[in-house]
Amino acid sequence: MTDGPSIPPPPPVGGNSSLVTRAINILTKPNTEWLAVEAEPSSNGKLFTYAAIFSLIAPICALLAVLLSPLGGYIFQLTSLLIKMLLLSYVMALVPPIALGFILDALTPNLGGQKNSQNAIKLAVYSGTAYWVGAIGLILSPWLWVVIGLAYAGFLLWVGTPILMKTATDKTPVFVGAAVGIWLVLYIILNVISQKVIYSGMGYGGMMM
Repeated sequence: MTDGPSIPPPPPVGGNSSLVTRAINILTKPNTEWLAVEAEPSSNGKLFTYAAIFSLIAPICALLAVLLSPLGGYIFQLTSLLIKMLLLSYVMALVPPIALGFILDALTPNLGGQKNSQNAIKLAVYSGTAYWVGAIGLILSPWLWVVIGLAYAGFLLWVGTPILMKTATDKTPVFVGAAVGIWLVLYIILNVISQKVIYSGMGYGGMMM
């Protein structure tokens, strides 16, 4: 027995972070946060929940873009169109980072990294934080979303790839370049599909996507 209150042990390195804390840290101090990400246990369920929550930024900002659009009043009278636009903006936010995680897992040995399924999905999903926060750019332009979000996501990939996928210095540019390229292709494919779904049979071109 010892006198006095017991002092709790310090939290372990790589302990679980809250969603908001993880997002802030990965955006503002990625060098140290990627080390925490690499060390902590995780699951696809936890990662997909993180992605699903932050993907909500895109439809919220898409709705604001509609409100600010000259056609906003007209679109709000077309409930089915508005719902489709918001759902598809959510899909365009959610799908690319998750799909990228599985693609990177398959391609990692060819890109100079060490195959690790969980780390590949961690890398894609947590890099996606910049992509989701960048969806604020939708208020002004959909391509501003891509420029801001994907550019900073590329930086996060650059920092995180050597830590999570164990790429050598000379292999990291190849890995990151491939990841950003795949991400952009996924976005473009989903954008084309969204345009067709939203504007099929209508007499005006794409306004939001």
